[in-house]
Amino acid sequence: MPGRRELNMRRRKRRILEAATKLISDGGIEACTMRALARKARLDVTTLYNYYGSKEEILEALRRSGARRLERRIEQLEETDPFDRIRAIVDLTLGVSESPAELARPINLPVPWRRPGSGPIGAVAKEHLERELRRAAARGELLLSVDPEQSAMVVLDHVSVWLTLWAQRVSDAEETLARVGYSLSLCLLAASTDASRPGLEQEVLESQSRLAAIAAALKTAAV
Repeated sequence: MPGRRELNMRRRKRRILEAATKLISDGGIEACTMRALARKARLDVTTLYNYYGSKEEILEALRRSGARRLERRIEQLEETDPFDRIRAIVDLTLGVSESPAELARPINLPVPWRRPGSGPIGAVAKEHLERELRRAAARGELLLSVDPEQSAMVVLDHVSVWLTLWAQRVSDAEETLARVGYSLSLCLLAASTDASRPGLEQEVLESQSRLAAIAAALKTAAV
């Protein structure tokens, strides 16, 4: 059983992360300075630095919290079909529909020095994507020669690219979901067997129509 000192440390860390969440949600990542965070968490700056040495350490702690939340949400998925679960896992990993977006952006923004699938959130997604890709292959829906790890990495590469564009406000949530969904359908189609190819081909066509509609709407809005 943890002692009083350890419990106090846990409470303070939780208070710091709750304060960071509030600051980022209300004013974006720029509002979460270490001084503002110390005030919000009711700590002096020196004490704050004893727990987290930089804003990036705080973001990493929020990413780890996001990874635990992603794990729980994947476990709660009702879908049983491997392809349906893969799509749901990708959507949950993107997190672009999370509220508030001002918090989801900095948490989901890929770290420059980190490969897709190696961060806390990406690692959870990669593990579950590999599992479902193996299930799909075992069911005869994907070619047995396809490497689940490499396929998961390809999917997460696309997620990383579009998350970056969304975090930089180049792409909105609807376009981001549509673009990644289209890429995912193409990836699955490239590895499909005769049994699953017709359904995946139909998905690709539907994704293309959705993207065309989004492009038309963006063009109209720009006029």
